[in-house]
Amino acid sequence: MVTTFYFDFLSPYSYLAWCWLRENHEELREIGKLALKPVTLAPIIKANETKGPAEIPSKRNFLMKDCLRFTTLHDIPFRAPASLPFNSLYALRISLVECSGLDQLKVIDTFYRGAWEHGLDLGNAETIESILNEAGFPGSKWLDRVGDRDLRQMLKSNTSEAIQSGIFGLPTFLVDNGEGQEIFWGNDSIPYLRLYLEGKDPLNQNEYKLFQNAYLEL
Repeated sequence: MVTTFYFDFLSPYSYLAWCWLRENHEELREIGKLALKPVTLAPIIKANETKGPAEIPSKRNFLMKDCLRFTTLHDIPFRAPASLPFNSLYALRISLVECSGLDQLKVIDTFYRGAWEHGLDLGNAETIESILNEAGFPGSKWLDRVGDRDLRQMLKSNTSEAIQSGIFGLPTFLVDNGEGQEIFWGNDSIPYLRLYLEGKDPLNQNEYKLFQNAYLEL
């Protein structure tokens, strides 16, 4: 069983999903392998011919209200970044396991806390370096690597992999059980993810097959 978490730093819902993952990553690793894969959102949106939430004013406003309500009810620190949207490429490349290594989980957490707890601008290189240094990481050294061809290619590969797997938005958990893959999109799908991993998937397979057959006949 392999559970892959595809994420970016622009989506507040990715941050909310991360808050859960941060507390439960050891449990997920007991079930099987856990992979953390940063991706860029724009190619995913383009591949599915959709629009990002920020491009639809009413959806953008709803999204922020929804996150504020959710974080208040669940006692989660939440503050929108100083600049939104921001260029997340540097932070995403540093978050690759190929760069941060065994510290990957802590690095990702450092970036999420900086952006969505403290409202810092991850699009600013000086801010990124400061965040990393304060957390005890080699900020200057890692920033020097963000232009490396191997990191740029790995981030592109992660994004292409996500698109090929049918992912259409972020955050997404993709579970590969060896026989097939199952997608769980958004932080509100986490309860279903947990049930699936426990072998208690509530999905009515017969009804789902009827839906698929009916849709194909349209």
